[in-house]
Amino acid sequence: PPTPPPPPPPPPPSPSPPPPPSGGGNTCWRPIPEYDGKGMTYEMDHVAPFLRFATSATLTMTTMPDMALAPGPSYDYVAEADAVIANMATVDTAGELDEIRFFDGKLNVALGLIGTLLLGYGQSIEEIMLHSFGETSAVHDAGVAVWKNKLLNSRIRPTTVIHELYPDDSLRLNDNMTVRGKHFQTIVRTMSHSEFPSGSAAVCAAIRDFVDALWPHLTLTVQGSEVSYSDAPFVILPNTAMATVPLTGAVNPAPGGLSAAAIAERCGATRELGGMHFSQSVPAGRKLAAGMGAEAAATLLSLLGPREGSVRQALGGAAPCAAGCCAAAVG
Repeated sequence: PPTPPPPPPPPPPSPSPPPPPSGGGNTCWRPIPEYDGKGMTYEMDHVAPFLRFATSATLTMTTMPDMALAPGPSYDYVAEADAVIANMATVDTAGELDEIRFFDGKLNVALGLIGTLLLGYGQSIEEIMLHSFGETSAVHDAGVAVWKNKLLNSRIRPTTVIHELYPDDSLRLNDNMTVRGKHFQTIVRTMSHSEFPSGSAAVCAAIRDFVDALWPHLTLTVQGSEVSYSDAPFVILPNTAMATVPLTGAVNPAPGGLSAAAIAERCGATRELGGMHFSQSVPAGRKLAAGMGAEAAATLLSLLGPREGSVRQALGGAAPCAAGCCAAAVG
């Protein structure tokens, strides 16, 4: 019988995705070595690991968001690392560095808001204390929620990826600085927790929602005349009035002032410019915390009880009770 034809050659293998960092493909968060500048090396511990088990009972004024709002990302780590390096290379002015450092310290935003309320819009100490209590609660709750998600979605930081992918490559970074990949460092300190999602993006989204929900209820005045929040949306004073933030001394990065929306946008964007995050982390942080600030503001306003007037009137208390009123109360 005739010899059968040889079998056809096997099809070419389908293209495989770029390889993950070495170490068995493990893309979970890993400690990053830190140096104290005096010859000592330290290794990070993940902050607040117990928050993996946080619930709504852990929060102060809001409810825990659904963790499915920020599912674990699927990263092409080679492309993501290249994007981080490219983003950092665009940072080449003192103003850009000041902005990254400003938003790295959330206390700068909080104190800037207090300065705005006091110096810009004539708020009383009682109104400022109420605002600070509510804003701090919104930031706390968003921070707990995002850290819970970080622990559930443990993801490796750009610093570790770049160290492993490009140890001996020459990389151009901010200020036209060139370093080998194994010496790569972010512009500001990388926090000791998972890359995904962005805590800064979540916290600043909560601040934006809180301000947008509360400030329409405040009595805002400029040069003695009352203004509405829509007419005066700036929440960080311009440099002409407050060139540096009280106490921290951080340089105010926006000569024209920052609105609540601008704070939320720049707070997230600067984390990418500084090299701390890959592309999916900032949007995920914003989505996870969406609405938490507004919920905190509603809870805060409810603490004032039924009211017909402004927050200022509610905080003013009732008129002093006359002797007859007191006698009637005792009787």
